[in-house]
Amino acid sequence: MMKNANSSVLFAFQASLKSLIIQVVLIFIGLSSLLIVTRGYPSSFLIAVYVIAGILFVAWDEYRRNRAFLQSNDQLPEEPVNAGQRSTLLDQNAQLTLLYQGADDWNAWRQVSSQEICLKGENLRGSKLSGFDFQEGNLRQINLRGADLSYANLRDADLRKSRLSNANFSQANLSEANFSQANLSEANFSQANLSEANFSQAYLTSAIFCQAYLVSANFRRANLGEVNFSMANLSEVNFYGADLSGANFTGATLDGANLLSADLTSSILREANLDGACLYRADLCGASLYNSILRNANLRGADLREVELDGAIVENAIFGDNRGLTEEDMIDLKKRGAILQDIFGSGVVNAIIS
Repeated sequence: MMKNANSSVLFAFQASLKSLIIQVVLIFIGLSSLLIVTRGYPSSFLIAVYVIAGILFVAWDEYRRNRAFLQSNDQLPEEPVNAGQRSTLLDQNAQLTLLYQGADDWNAWRQVSSQEICLKGENLRGSKLSGFDFQEGNLRQINLRGADLSYANLRDADLRKSRLSNANFSQANLSEANFSQANLSEANFSQANLSEANFSQAYLTSAIFCQAYLVSANFRRANLGEVNFSMANLSEVNFYGADLSGANFTGATLDGANLLSADLTSSILREANLDGACLYRADLCGASLYNSILRNANLRGADLREVELDGAIVENAIFGDNRGLTEEDMIDLKKRGAILQDIFGSGVVNAIIS
């Protein structure tokens, strides 16, 4: 009980401090504008009008904030009540209030309530939400920049168009979550479960997916520049048309992955498993495939200029119409078990090999 009371006091203090900062900033902007308009010499009348307007603004803002907070508190039963006895039907404001009381109360309410979580559009930037249960929740357009969601349950949650840059999702359950068109730059997904998650058209530059489980995830046309996928499981992942320039796939599993028309310029695929992957028309200019497994992969039409293929296993890998491959390269690939086709895919390029 003391923990809940302390959490509520802390939340009220944080809300008051945030409101005060916003008020000071707005008043400062207004004063600066007044000085600019009057060239630094406002009349006494304008100063009086501005002071009165400032007082009225602060009073109105405090009234609005306190009224909203009290209304949300009225949705909850009066203390003392344990979490299991709380009403299972809470509106969005009441859910937000309960959220700030901590993971224990929130998760206890989730166990007794079948109500949908709705925190759409809320500003929870920097919040500590480790271990919270948001399964199947409506979190669209939410602001969770810099938030700690490690070990959280976000299975099948809707996070479309949300702001999640620098958020920590390490070891969280994000299976089947929808992150389409979300901003996830520099987010941390290390060791998280992201199977069948949807990241289509999401912005993920410099995000971290080390040792993450991403089987059958969808990154269609996502921006993944300089993302770290080292040691991640990316089997059957869809990277169609994605920007993966400078991405690190060292030791990653990409068997059966769809990299059709993906931008992999300067990417690192050392010791990666690309068995059966589709790299048709992918841009691999400057990429490193040292000691990678390309067995049964389709690389027809891929740009292979300055690509490092030393030690790569290319048995039954299909090459053809590739920029950057010399006759010497093709002969070497053929000796290592690769299949070389002509531009139309009608057969082996016998003229070059013979």
